[in-house]
Amino acid sequence: MLENNQPTTSYRKTRTRGTQERAENTREKLIITGTKLFSQQGYSAVTVRQIENEAGVRRNLLAYHFTDKETFWKTVVDSIFGIMKLEHDQRLEQLSAVSERETLDFLIRFYVFFHAKNPAAGRLISQEATQHSWRIQYIVDKHVRPTTTYMEVLINKNHTVSHDDFIHWYYIMISSTSAMFSFAAECEVLFDVDPCEQSIISRHADILVDMLLVNFFSKLE
Repeated sequence: MLENNQPTTSYRKTRTRGTQERAENTREKLIITGTKLFSQQGYSAVTVRQIENEAGVRRNLLAYHFTDKETFWKTVVDSIFGIMKLEHDQRLEQLSAVSERETLDFLIRFYVFFHAKNPAAGRLISQEATQHSWRIQYIVDKHVRPTTTYMEVLINKNHTVSHDDFIHWYYIMISSTSAMFSFAAECEVLFDVDPCEQSIISRHADILVDMLLVNFFSKLE
């Protein structure tokens, strides 16, 4: 009896794994496509059917996996910021014994290299940051504010910086670490260089560390 049941049990496990893998592949296709479209066109301009068509999946599968467009958008945002947090935490773990100044150096370089690799992240925020909506509130509350608060504390362990001056520092940092990669097409046309070349990314990071951790604070002292 047991011998007769073993092939059936094995088949069911294999079938379940296959179903789960197909579901995960579908979700991944939708998230990748959603990240691209939302970062290029913004939330309002993108339709569910457009996402499904470009992802190459059947109609109504987005609702099946994510309920609705709003939940799907949140999943896309959580996905890309989740990647950022995972990579950030893994690298910061290796720097547990370094000073606050070295941690800030690391953070600036991390943002540069992350945005070079994931330009859609900066574009996605840019799509939402120009007007008040539940979406920018969601991004700020869940993902941006905790990191920003952490950076302000780090800076004030090395320098006495007012909250108002930190606001300027933050926007200089966040725009300068992402703009060249978000505007890669313009950079290529304007300067005939690929901003995602390793040497250019590294040089950009060096310049920003000097500007944000040396020049900026020297002006305040």
